[in-house]
Amino acid sequence: MNDMYCLLPFPNPKLGSIVISMQRSLFASRLFVVLAVLLGGGHFAVAGAESASQVESSGSVQTDESSPVVLGYGVGNFRDGKLLAKDNFETLDDWVVQIEDRKGFPEASVQAKDGTLDCLVPGRGCTVWYRNKLPTRIAITYDVVCPTHDPAIRGVEPRDLNQFWMATDPADPEKGLFDESRYSGKFTDYDKMHGYYASSGGRKNTTTRMRRYPRSKNGKPVPHVALNEQDNHPGYLIKPNRKMTVQLVAYDDVVQYILDGRLVYQFRQGDSVGLEDRDSEGKIVQRMTQLGPEGGVAYREGFFGFRMVGTHHVYSNFRVHELLPIEPDETSASRPVIRVHSIEGLRRAAKESGQQIVMTPGEYFIADRKGLRFSGSDNDVELTGVKLNVPIEVASGRDLFRLTGNDITIRGGFIEDTYPDGSTEVTDFGSYNQGRKYGKMNEMEITGDNNRVIGMKMIIRGSYPYGYGNMFGIGGGSVLRLRKHCGIQITGNDAVIDGCQIKMEAFGHAIFVQGGNRTTVRNTIVEGTVRRSNDCYAETDDGDLANRFNYKLQWPEDVRGLPIPRDHMINCTEDGIRAYKGAGEMVVDNCVVKKARGGIKLYMAKNATVTNCEVLDCVVQGYSLPRRGVIRNCCGNAAYGPLLYVHSDSHSGQQIDLEVLPAPHSLGDHPLAAIKGKGHDIRLWQRSPAEETLRPIIIGYALRFDFLSVDFPDVPKGHETLFETHAPKTYRASDITLTNDTQHPVVLAELSSGNHVSSLGSVTDLGIDNELESITHTDNVKDTP
Repeated sequence: MNDMYCLLPFPNPKLGSIVISMQRSLFASRLFVVLAVLLGGGHFAVAGAESASQVESSGSVQTDESSPVVLGYGVGNFRDGKLLAKDNFETLDDWVVQIEDRKGFPEASVQAKDGTLDCLVPGRGCTVWYRNKLPTRIAITYDVVCPTHDPAIRGVEPRDLNQFWMATDPADPEKGLFDESRYSGKFTDYDKMHGYYASSGGRKNTTTRMRRYPRSKNGKPVPHVALNEQDNHPGYLIKPNRKMTVQLVAYDDVVQYILDGRLVYQFRQGDSVGLEDRDSEGKIVQRMTQLGPEGGVAYREGFFGFRMVGTHHVYSNFRVHELLPIEPDETSASRPVIRVHSIEGLRRAAKESGQQIVMTPGEYFIADRKGLRFSGSDNDVELTGVKLNVPIEVASGRDLFRLTGNDITIRGGFIEDTYPDGSTEVTDFGSYNQGRKYGKMNEMEITGDNNRVIGMKMIIRGSYPYGYGNMFGIGGGSVLRLRKHCGIQITGNDAVIDGCQIKMEAFGHAIFVQGGNRTTVRNTIVEGTVRRSNDCYAETDDGDLANRFNYKLQWPEDVRGLPIPRDHMINCTEDGIRAYKGAGEMVVDNCVVKKARGGIKLYMAKNATVTNCEVLDCVVQGYSLPRRGVIRNCCGNAAYGPLLYVHSDSHSGQQIDLEVLPAPHSLGDHPLAAIKGKGHDIRLWQRSPAEETLRPIIIGYALRFDFLSVDFPDVPKGHETLFETHAPKTYRASDITLTNDTQHPVVLAELSSGNHVSSLGSVTDLGIDNELESITHTDNVKDTP
């Protein structure tokens, strides 16, 4: 009797309200499935589906009874209680299946299989309802894997990890949701019901949303809460073939969607929320409102349902826990809850240790240069719903956050640097750099060990200079006195940056490591800013920086005196995720870096593994690794600079698998990749050829990186004299295996020897003893999901 049980009181026409423990036969489950076919009229099969791709290590069914996490509005307000219900899916007796009747796709299959609920629904919608109505003050948790298939199944892809909870039919709150004449599995059928909805991976795994239903009444759209600000965030999208854990909370008016232990969305009465409405022409519009009567009252009971469309989901470990209120005089067995309502209150609390610090949601202003020093240890700091407005004229010159203690977790929070005039974007770079010199700071410095920053948003503004990339220097030898402004500096060990968003509008790194070991950055978005080089020639005032230096590059030494190149892109910020000398092991997973100088630049780390990442529109380089570094299941483009750069011929044994994304908007004369070193195994591939500039993959070259171009081995015009002075003879490449499944050409330069190249694009061999093989284009879609 340990496979499925329910401890929830629920109405029964014969027994009344009871508490039961139950187990039903497999025969009853199969009978229910057959009836579902007869009544639903759709394609439905009990037989097993085609084999799915191998699930990563977390994909096995687990049997632990781990408690739900308490985050956001829950901290200090409720705690987890006893287990109310669970289902290990030995049968489907407690589930009602609704599958959309849609022709033209393979059969659908929903079945209890090996302790899971296995739902394969090609090209059609499906809802699987839990039969027992649930009360408020609960947390629903489950695990799910969205497998890929080889060969692919038509109408199936990793998408739409959706769910309803606290749901009822307004016409029949007890049984109406199970009426297949009203709810057939088609998504719009559910618009009329009441309840909450959360979704990850909608619109081909790009959106993450949360709603309060109904969306329509009497067939007409009605205004309703609709949150979408987490769209495109990689931490909240589906990770194919990997176990994900979903948690849904309904506690009176507090509603939360939590994915893999990270708070995605929440709202409660009084919050300012997005409301989806219609204008006079019937078009969808979004407006903000304070959650109250217009947004609807909290739902106090209802049903839970798995919801999906055109996908394959394998669910396991379905659990329902009660949530218990924390009384005002109740002391946590682990640590006290400290509530703060001001910046000064936060500063005082951050000095102490062993606490749960909860800051009251709202907007706060940093009015001095003291910053926020977290010197206490073993603290959980909840900043969800907190916005810190940082006047840059006040904060410049001092680090804002300093985590000097150990074992600190900071969750949530939105930090925005603001200019005195209220501007949010620099458009006149000449005038900006003649004004007050902002910067010379980090937004956050992590010096303690085992500290975590989860779900924080930052907008970084204010530096000198800003808008000129490297042309005036980046450190020693600079012709200007730099005042950089960086995001997060890490010098402590075991730091984790998870689910954060950093918008860089200043010259500095977004995240950089100087000496810390075992650093993890995951599920994080970094976006910088770029500008066209031609714009520099419009700076004609005497004080404009481009004019001051006669429109010539000043750094590095090997290009000093050359004119600012036209028709290139300039990075306004430094690197997205960067390791410096002394950095130990680094793991970067499921991150996106856009419009930075360097994307994920880890060549100075001791060890580095980069997985499931995307680098777009970076200017100097996309990815770089140390010796024996790994890039796996990653992608990016070479729009404004090389996608891949191997920094040293002393680097060896790199394992690289990169999808080359199209960049029809590209600008500049740079190569696709610059490769040197020894013993690498590199695969570059495209899903299909694209109409774009062909950029060479260069291997083993006697040329400074600055001189590499689409015309290689020729030196760019005007660079000849400097090339003769600065061209090195050490950038050798040997015993490298390159599989080039792209249309881009390969050039094996004069310092290449003994390499093994298989290429779809053309190959020019200027080296010694290189082995060449021509390949034809293969279907890469099935190889990398």
